Amino acid sequence: MDIPSDLSVAAERSILSVKIVFMGELQRWAGRRDLELELPAGSRIGELAEKLFSLCGEIFAQRALTRDGAFQPHVAVFVNGVQIGRLDGSKTVLTGGKVELMLLPMYEGG
Repeated sequence: MDIPSDLSVAAERSILSVKIVFMGELQRWAGRRDLELELPAGSRIGELAEKLFSLCGEIFAQRALTRDGAFQPHVAVFVNGVQIGRLDGSKTVLTGGKVELMLLPMYEGG
C-alpha cells in the first residue's frame, strides 16, 4: 500500500534529526565525538538531555547533567550555532527537521 505523499511528508516532519557534537572533556565523558539520533518533532532541549543520559552512560550523566536531568551550568549548549541562553534555555524547542547541537565545556579562570 502506497502512502499518499502528503501523509509521508507529515510523517517526515514529525521526526527531527539531531546531530550532537561533543567538544573537549564532553567527548571523553560521552565516549564519542558525535552522535546522531531522531526525536519527535517539537522535542525540547530538556528531553534531549534525558535521551543523552541513557545513550552516553553514567559518567557523562554525572559530569554533564544535573540531578534533574538538565545540562550542568558549565556545559554550553548551542542549537544551530545559537547558545540556548539566547533562546529559551532547557525549554528551547528543537525545530526545522534537522538540528545540529554542540556541547562545549566552559572553563573559568585565567
